[in-house]
Amino acid sequence: MADAPVLPSTGYVYVADVGTAIPALPIADPKAPGATWVSVGNTSLENGISRETDGDEPAVLGSWQNPSLKTTRPTKTRSLTINLLDFTVDAYALYYGGGVIVGPDGVTPALPEDTVKAFQIPAVSVPQEKALLIIAVDGEYQVVEHYGKASLTGGDAIEYDPAALAEIPVVATMLSADGTDYTGTISERLNYVA
Repeated sequence: MADAPVLPSTGYVYVADVGTAIPALPIADPKAPGATWVSVGNTSLENGISRETDGDEPAVLGSWQNPSLKTTRPTKTRSLTINLLDFTVDAYALYYGGGVIVGPDGVTPALPEDTVKAFQIPAVSVPQEKALLIIAVDGEYQVVEHYGKASLTGGDAIEYDPAALAEIPVVATMLSADGTDYTGTISERLNYVA
């Protein structure tokens, strides 16, 4: 096996329209992976990206003649939690599931020239479907994760703790994009600095 440990000292998280392709690897500038990718902003240093897998465990099925004849392949659902630190209308849309961005009066939809914006929290949340790109950087190396279709919505509660940066926990559930039989792509550790 290769010697390829990763200590992700920095990282970047981006969203784009569902089906947006992974940029060519390695990504020359993790801060600018392409015009179609929009940064989610700052993410928590204290609470890194955490992963969860839900689903049944494989079961061994057997016969009288062979007690270990076959193993089942149950469906697994994979998700990850990203703790956003920037309190923006875009972050609220991911957490609250849709909603309307309004201008300074808090009612009228925002105009492009509005410098003050607010967010109307929807009565019924609708998870936001996006493509997701995560770039973990370790000095001259990077590991890139790409999910062509992810369903994003709020996770745990937002807390205002005077001793820590407030976080907006967003859960991304990985989905198969139309016409694919996989939910994502992850690179090996890549050297991207010449």
